[in-house]
Amino acid sequence: MWVMREDCLNFIQVFCVSNPISEGIKRLRAQHKLTQTELANMAGIPRATLANMESAGSNPSITVVVKVAQCLGVSVDDLITRRHSINVTQVERKDMPVSHQDDGKFTSTRTSPISTSNLHINDVSMMPGCYTKGVPHPEGSHELFLCLEGCATLEVQGEKFEVQAGNLIYFLGHLPHCYGNESLKPVHGVAVVFMMK
Repeated sequence: MWVMREDCLNFIQVFCVSNPISEGIKRLRAQHKLTQTELANMAGIPRATLANMESAGSNPSITVVVKVAQCLGVSVDDLITRRHSINVTQVERKDMPVSHQDDGKFTSTRTSPISTSNLHINDVSMMPGCYTKGVPHPEGSHELFLCLEGCATLEVQGEKFEVQAGNLIYFLGHLPHCYGNESLKPVHGVAVVFMMK
């Protein structure tokens, strides 16, 4: 007769029955100083669902897991993998959300490690002939653009400014603004938006 040892039972209980992402979500949520309510709102799920995901015995759907991972700026694998440091989060380029405008001439990649409501960091590429209207942010917000390569043209409240490689432009984010590239070479830069809570 075969008898299962207690340590085998513990292994099965911990690794086969438990929710492998519960610790990852708790760790990353704490690291980013988010409450369950804040993270649930960012992910568009009920707080009770998130609380359940953080319990060892839950079995969340992959759709909900993906939503939470995206809000934390990590892959689903990162929720499962234990990191060497709880104070460091690495995000691979493939896991960063990308948006395209102006028939693909304007590309913005959200490089912020987490989708916070008050800080947005974007890697911006503009092909020649690009002209894209910026989204005005709430009053009290600040926006800056650091041009890394090429020469960008920014229009703020109807006034045009050339921003050469290595230079930065700073303006109030609630003002109407547009990003453009009137040159013959691609432009690469970083846009940062800070919004007061």
